Amino acid sequence: MRELTTALVNKKIVRSNASLKNAQKQERQANGKGRRKPLKNYIGKIVTLTSPELIGRESGISNSASDVSMENLLAALEKTDITGMSGNGFPIHRKIISFLSSNAAQKILLINAVECDPALMHDEWLLDNRYTEIIRTIHYLMQALSFDQAVLATKKKSVTSDGSFTVSIVPPRYPMGEEHFLIRQALGIPVDDKDIPAEHGILVLNLQSVYQIGKIINQCYDGRRFVTIADLTKASARIAYIYPTDNISALLKTSFDGMDGKSLYRGHGVMDCIKATETDDFSHHGNFAAYSDPLTIDNANKCKRCGSCNRKCPVKIKIAKVVQAVDNGTFSDQTSYHLDRCIRCGSCTYFCHASKNVSGYVAEILG
Repeated sequence: MRELTTALVNKKIVRSNASLKNAQKQERQANGKGRRKPLKNYIGKIVTLTSPELIGRESGISNSASDVSMENLLAALEKTDITGMSGNGFPIHRKIISFLSSNAAQKILLINAVECDPALMHDEWLLDNRYTEIIRTIHYLMQALSFDQAVLATKKKSVTSDGSFTVSIVPPRYPMGEEHFLIRQALGIPVDDKDIPAEHGILVLNLQSVYQIGKIINQCYDGRRFVTIADLTKASARIAYIYPTDNISALLKTSFDGMDGKSLYRGHGVMDCIKATETDDFSHHGNFAAYSDPLTIDNANKCKRCGSCNRKCPVKIKIAKVVQAVDNGTFSDQTSYHLDRCIRCGSCTYFCHASKNVSGYVAEILG
């Protein structure tokens, strides 16, 4: 039976852990909370980097390429079969082909550097440590794909452009990194939640995807990727450059002290994890692994009928009705609940007063 994903933290857990709470406070001081207009939810980062030093040695991009054609770019991307570094597992070359087939009057590249999950830090690390290479790759992409406009969206106010593209500073609201919310906020284009952006002339690429495309163009891509690893008991995080076959447990044990008795998790971020085993590696598409105290987030906890999950759902699902129907054994037809809107952000779980894995209900129903 497939194990349900869960958030590893909620508001109650963060408030009760001084390290997590302090990390969140530091994030709020650095980037503010932003206005509630685009999204109601504020979470902020709950970890801090204990060292800027990269775990794992990386050979840098030489930036030796000059002319980059569309045909050569697509061929190189297809050959490596690289997928989006946000963890969606979708081949990048297929996404670009869909974008190129669009009849939209304007073609836009939107680089997603928001990284709004509360414990992911590797995109922020890339902005601080590999930004020159990222800018160069933006030039490659603009040359090969003939964009009318390129926009890099981030919440970091210190990020600037070299003039060839625009930087859009977005509010640090959650889940601002979701493509449709980001397009509406950064570009002012009112896309529908069910629209495929590439079909409307908007190519959305994760920041790390852009960086790795630069490595492919310069023939130094080695199949590795940047991930965030963390000790959630102390709000400590590190950035590692890993092969898919690298063992998760071994990496965390050599990176953090005092892991005895802690639970091991892997996933796409702290809001979307499953329990990991000692033999698990990074061959899944996730980009996060962590040690945590045993979870108190449990669906055995009784719903308090407070309605917080309804208020915090960014896509306005009446999730409380789903929880109550499932718990009472009366759930039947999912279509009346509009569960197809769910973006699996975990906001409902984070803000649940009863510490239930609310998003797990939807994940189980949708399979």
